[in-house]
Amino acid sequence: MRPSADMRDDGQPPSRTASDRARREELAAFLLARREALQPEDLGIPRTGRRRVKGLRRREVADAASVSVTWYTWLEQGRDIGATRQAIEALARTLRLDDSDHRCLQRLAGMAPPT
Repeated sequence: MRPSADMRDDGQPPSRTASDRARREELAAFLLARREALQPEDLGIPRTGRRRVKGLRRREVADAASVSVTWYTWLEQGRDIGATRQAIEALARTLRLDDSDHRCLQRLAGMAPPT
């Protein structure tokens, strides 16, 4: 039996283009850098004890943006997942992005900035 056009010979879906993978990797690096640049106090989170991470934890970003920790982790890992405009806007607010960085986030998430 021949595989369908939307599947590879090994039964897996076709891989995305190299430019799509590069965009997701750039998005992952962007999110990590912005997360590391903020401190818990920036989001009103009291600092308790010693922290092993530089900046915010993934859970802190996810909670503040009202997205799941798993989804945010996958996004920051550069996985091929969907992102709604609402989720990207929530991340932009949480990460305290200025207009330029906000547009960059939208572009990296594969969205055209609103006009």
